[in-house]
Amino acid sequence: MSGAGLRRPAALATAVAIVLTGCISDAVPTPTPTATPEPEPTPVVTTFELDTTAWYGGLVLTFWTATATLDAKGGPVEVDVTFANPGEAEASLEGPIRLTSADAVVEPTRGTGPPVVPPGGTAAAIVTFDIDGDFDIQAATIRVGRDAEHQAIVPLVAGPGAAPVTLEPLEVEVAVDGRAGSISVELYHLELRADLPDWGQELPRDVLALTLSYYATFRSDFAGGAAFTTENVRLVLPDGTRIGPRRDGHSHSIALLRPNRRNAISTRFEIPAPGDGSYKLAVSDGTATVDLPFVIELP
Repeated sequence: MSGAGLRRPAALATAVAIVLTGCISDAVPTPTPTATPEPEPTPVVTTFELDTTAWYGGLVLTFWTATATLDAKGGPVEVDVTFANPGEAEASLEGPIRLTSADAVVEPTRGTGPPVVPPGGTAAAIVTFDIDGDFDIQAATIRVGRDAEHQAIVPLVAGPGAAPVTLEPLEVEVAVDGRAGSISVELYHLELRADLPDWGQELPRDVLALTLSYYATFRSDFAGGAAFTTENVRLVLPDGTRIGPRRDGHSHSIALLRPNRRNAISTRFEIPAPGDGSYKLAVSDGTATVDLPFVIELP
């Protein structure tokens, strides 16, 4: 009995050893090393100083800066613009505004388009364009306007081959006078521009608007005065062609000339671009005509 009792602990120890041996022999998984993630490339921020003002569709647009935040895949280009509205009704940019480079044309991202501008006021905006990695930002230009119209062009990097096209109106003071029968005329100012501010429109690229400002006086004692309409004026182009005022209801001051009272008149014509050359304002009272010559010289 005592011998059997002494052997049981040995058997138990053997059993425990076997169990422990089995546990130790089980394979313990070795952790797999985790690859260190490559850091994302740091975008390069470049600010282009534009400081360019352009005229389009009755609005005046000042482009301050363009900030490009780009990596190898591209990124946003944010253009800081102030829109001014010198007109008497609220207005917004009617034509498109795009960022272009070579054959690439990029539209503004949704929600960053031009604002509505109150009459006589201004509105600031950040217009954003998302470009890809193939876009050449150094050769980029901001283009305002449809392809068939005059376009304002603002290069991000200006140079001899990339000069801004601002479409700034040309205004010239002149002093020419004459008399057509009973009507005397004094031409004193002309304006040449690529848009129609009162309509908020841009003209086709082969046409410009020429507005002439002058005084007309009816030299007579007839109390009823004289009607002065579009039939009283013509413009003689440099090639000799005679054209009438633009017929849109806005382009000629309809006036009743009172006896010996000076009347301020403005008349707008559409002329071929670029618009330079020798012209004549022809005024008639129905019986006699006078030609008032003037010259447009482009800067």
